[in-house]
Amino acid sequence: MNVESYEINKDTCAILNLGGEASKVVEKKNEYFVQESTYKVMEDSCSYYGSTLDGRLKGTKMILGSRYKLPIIVEDNNMIFFPTSGRENENCSWISLEHIEKYEPYNGYTKVKFKEGRTIIVRMSFSTFESQFLRAMRFQNLLKERSEKKSLPKRVVRKPE
Repeated sequence: MNVESYEINKDTCAILNLGGEASKVVEKKNEYFVQESTYKVMEDSCSYYGSTLDGRLKGTKMILGSRYKLPIIVEDNNMIFFPTSGRENENCSWISLEHIEKYEPYNGYTKVKFKEGRTIIVRMSFSTFESQFLRAMRFQNLLKERSEKKSLPKRVVRKPE
């Protein structure tokens, strides 16, 4: 199905670059062809949820301490996406961490199977994909730790009088 624009949601598994201003969105049960670059889909989706792509990336940099090919949260901790290349690279695709069941090498690229049964071929080496996947997992774990710390009761320390 062709659509003019697309906002990422909980069913979004991947946003694949088709070249230039065209993307393919893979959802749990649907696929869409969008007349926008993956960068534009990500930027518009971040804006839709109240931020900017640059703002999300800045937050990730502060948490991870990394600078390149950073994963981002689109809306909440269950919507973490990681890029297949630098975000402004015209070949950049974005993969949802939440939906990945497994991945494996495939003819110099990476085959990704999603929990819902769909399979895609990502045009990046297995080792690079694994590095990106692990970075996104680390990001998710750090966010979870921060969230758990926030919910713990604070200790009040009084100064001796």
